[in-house]
Amino acid sequence: MSITRCVDLSAARWIEERQEDWHRLAARGPVCFDKYARLRFIPDPSYPGQREGEVRADPGALSDNEQLGVVLAELARHTDTPDDCYFLVWNGWPSFRADDPTPRLSIPNRDYFLFHAALTDFTDWDPQVMALLDDIEAPTPAFVWPADRAWCVTCDVDPHFASIGADSDAIDAVVAHPRVDVVVDEPDTEPPYYQ
Repeated sequence: MSITRCVDLSAARWIEERQEDWHRLAARGPVCFDKYARLRFIPDPSYPGQREGEVRADPGALSDNEQLGVVLAELARHTDTPDDCYFLVWNGWPSFRADDPTPRLSIPNRDYFLFHAALTDFTDWDPQVMALLDDIEAPTPAFVWPADRAWCVTCDVDPHFASIGADSDAIDAVVAHPRVDVVVDEPDTEPPYYQ
């Protein structure tokens, strides 16, 4: 299987129909799961007002998409549809032309293009999406979920983390994974943000 762009948006309508405030939905994901966690691409700020540019990544650190790939590989064990997954990508990335005719899913202040693939295809996300978009950089997906909606990963353009909603077993598994920094999250409490 390979990554494809979708013209039929019906698989993503559940995101569009969510009742959460658009900012909360875009940044933290849908509130409809048993348990939540945050994949921290970089550590949380260590003091109020800290800027993200002040954080130095380790030279061998995984990229955001590589970290996301580790989490998705673990979450693949927690769905009955790992070969049938959806990826919403924000249309604000430079990869997309303003006149792109592909249908878009919309929530207030955000439009997204829908992609479809097996979770195993995410290991080739960067080269496959770059080829699809004829670009030099593959954007990080804003939402990822399997067809059975067993979980959802949300990654907006501004926060330094991705939010994960799933059942307790799935969250416990990603929190325990040694290759990524994932912490349990409370959806009603705002996490720290960089300036």
